[in-house]
Amino acid sequence: MEHSIRYITEKEQARVESLYRANTEGLMTYIDRLLWWNEKINLVSRGVSRETLEKHVKHSLYVSLFSCFMESDYFVDTGSGGGLPGLPLSVCYKKKQFEINDIVSKKIFAVNDMVSGLNLSDRVKGRQGDIREMGWDEEAIIVTKHAFKVDQLYGMVEGKKWSRIIFLKGHEEAVEEAKSIKGFFKLSIIKLDAMFMDPFYEGKGVVELSRGANE
Repeated sequence: MEHSIRYITEKEQARVESLYRANTEGLMTYIDRLLWWNEKINLVSRGVSRETLEKHVKHSLYVSLFSCFMESDYFVDTGSGGGLPGLPLSVCYKKKQFEINDIVSKKIFAVNDMVSGLNLSDRVKGRQGDIREMGWDEEAIIVTKHAFKVDQLYGMVEGKKWSRIIFLKGHEEAVEEAKSIKGFFKLSIIKLDAMFMDPFYEGKGVVELSRGANE
């Protein structure tokens, strides 16, 4: 296993803040709809505050720090629940296509309603099912927020068409989880708990897993 670990820079943090501000209207509409649905279906923690949801939405945008995200057009967000991180990313990046996946059908029903309400149906769709049983026609970037262990998701999608998996998860646990993966791969981690970051990001990282050239 190769791996690289570094802290987020102030320039990168400012870029995400700017992205968030530039898309505030769409992101706030998403949060409105997520809160409405959360009263009916447990998409996120019961009783979660709007302020906390805003932090989770902004957290989702840190996926864009990796160059592979900016260079790619097709993404699969798996274990998404109520659409995190895929829906905030799709609001901000208006030319990228997303499949939002969860194994729970009622969550995908809610996601598809939110997709429609956000006028994203031309390039975003919810898809219910086990990621192990899903297929897609083109090479994807897989993204996920706190839903899987690194080695677990790698094993579930090992034979599928993907070039990178980007996790939003604890940076220390990511290193430990990756140790059991066999084969050639690289782990790149951007630690989000730099001194200038909100305490919300304590222990959190953005983790990119890439397969070796011989896989």
